[in-house]
Amino acid sequence: MRSAPLLGRLGLAGTGTDRRLAWLLVVLGLALYTVGYAAFYPRGATNDDEGLYLDQTRLWLETRSFVTEKVDPLSGEREPFLTGDYPLGMVALMAPFVHAFGWRGAFFPSFLSLLIAVLVTARWLDEERRSPVFALILLAFPATLVGGRLAMSDVARTAFAAVGLWSLFRGLDGHKGWWLTSGFVAGAALTLRESAVLPFVPLFAGTVLRRDRGWVWLLLGGLAGTALHLASNQQIFGEPLYVRGAGYLLDVGTIHQRLPLYLLGLLILVPGGLFFGLAYRGRRRPEIVATILLFVCFYLFQTFGMTETGFVKRLVNGLRYFDPLLPVLAFAMAESVPRLLGAWLPSRPDGQRLRRLATTLAALWIAGALAAAFLVHPILDRWTASQMRIRDALAENVPVDAVLVANHGLGKFIDDLARPYTTLYRSHLSPDELDRLRARYGGYFIALLDRSDSVYWRGDAARNAAFVASLGSPEPVVDLRVTSTDRLRIWRIDAEPR
Repeated sequence: MRSAPLLGRLGLAGTGTDRRLAWLLVVLGLALYTVGYAAFYPRGATNDDEGLYLDQTRLWLETRSFVTEKVDPLSGEREPFLTGDYPLGMVALMAPFVHAFGWRGAFFPSFLSLLIAVLVTARWLDEERRSPVFALILLAFPATLVGGRLAMSDVARTAFAAVGLWSLFRGLDGHKGWWLTSGFVAGAALTLRESAVLPFVPLFAGTVLRRDRGWVWLLLGGLAGTALHLASNQQIFGEPLYVRGAGYLLDVGTIHQRLPLYLLGLLILVPGGLFFGLAYRGRRRPEIVATILLFVCFYLFQTFGMTETGFVKRLVNGLRYFDPLLPVLAFAMAESVPRLLGAWLPSRPDGQRLRRLATTLAALWIAGALAAAFLVHPILDRWTASQMRIRDALAENVPVDAVLVANHGLGKFIDDLARPYTTLYRSHLSPDELDRLRARYGGYFIALLDRSDSVYWRGDAARNAAFVASLGSPEPVVDLRVTSTDRLRIWRIDAEPR
């Protein structure tokens, strides 16, 4: 029996892919994403990491440093203030656009990275005689769709992975100059985050263990890219081996929190992705399978909280780490899906019905991916608009030269670069310190954001309430119900109680 025509034309079962149709769908998906992006350009930072990247980029353009000085309101002394400690790579990508278009230009590199990642993945598949339609996996993944709108490094790392792996496989076909490119891209990816090298480790090791001719070009490129990372770390942080925060810590005790979300992402949101990825039987099979396993295990065992935000936000915050794995999954699935379906469907006695079902599911998935490529923009724009009300309320009601006490949920909305004083956080202050602030500065402002979208934030809202109660009965300057889950309140604490 032959596979259903649409399955065959799309390269999802059997052979005989219609390359023009596959490319048409990929280009259509990117066109829809581009139109939506242009119509609903990002309005501002919506998470703490974006705020850090924006501050780092703005300060880098002004001073070529990530460190400035602020006055500690408690001591009255000027102290070093680190805007953020992410590596230089994403800041370097953002800087030209911020210089040209202001802070809103910081969101554009992620959009470009998404286009590059999808197009290069499709080209890689096409050159391997597989269906480019599997590149739509990148466009259908919620974390990547949203990531293309964020001032963060996840989608940029995905583009680096796609370009580096495509170059590596071109080198396997005798074009050894591409190995120099692949090695450099892999090494330079360290400037985005150290974990960005994960997609390359097994494949690079394989070229050495297999004694592939020309592997030295891969090594030279890797050394050059790594040297770029080490030099930038030395210049900025004073340590070539500097790693942000506490680095990548293991946390076995909370695997049960991460595993369900990761399985949802890698088996449902990427349909059968983990299964079909591990079923890959094409060239460099051990390295491809090892890459998938390495990636999953690395993030499964790494410390990352899963209880601080609601489920929808976790689909992005928790699964964005797997964005750079998507080109590998697309590559593996483009071999295993048509092979397995092409062999399984004809062997079933109810094969005709199953082929119709598979065709319907494939059509629905592609239609869903194309729809999501556009709809993600108006949906996120509406939500972002509500978040920007918080930023605007702070800017309008808290003088830039005032001392501000806040809870950590507000960090991304506060323009710390513009403020002469370090923002103080509620959880770090004692009653005596609050009295000293009132006496020294003739009063101060308190801004608290109550959220109810998770157990963690409901607990934080309760701590906000207890903190306010300890102050007596201050009258709010602002009481803004932003969304059904977010409420912003701002108080002015005067020098003398009213």
